[in-house]
Amino acid sequence: MLSQVSQEFNQYLIESPELQTKLASLKSPFDMINVAKEEGFVLTLEDFQELAQHAYHEWLIRIDPSIRLFFEKVHNDEKLNKQLRQCKSMNDLIIFAQECNIEIKLSELEKAAEVAKSFKGFSFEKMFFQNLTT
Repeated sequence: MLSQVSQEFNQYLIESPELQTKLASLKSPFDMINVAKEEGFVLTLEDFQELAQHAYHEWLIRIDPSIRLFFEKVHNDEKLNKQLRQCKSMNDLIIFAQECNIEIKLSELEKAAEVAKSFKGFSFEKMFFQNLTT
């Protein structure tokens, strides 16, 4: 469950199209914490991690099971997670999945990206996909 400040900030994000636009340009967690501070919210690193985990789990349950397997595997392995962050394109992601012995299709990735994009609040997944090239 999200802390009170995390819930309030996430709700504020959802209700603010201007802030959602600003959110799209953020590159790091610290950028997000600074934006929260500018908007009058004091988020700790723990609050931020809580928001990120909440968004991740909400995203995960909405994506296709065939691709969920890949992201769960990567999420639960620090080394693989680090490799995931090195992917710069959808093609890189497909190749990386193959190296993990999981076959994924571009169409599945595009659907997962659309699900991430649909979140109004904060989501690392949204940031991740918007930074990938096709």
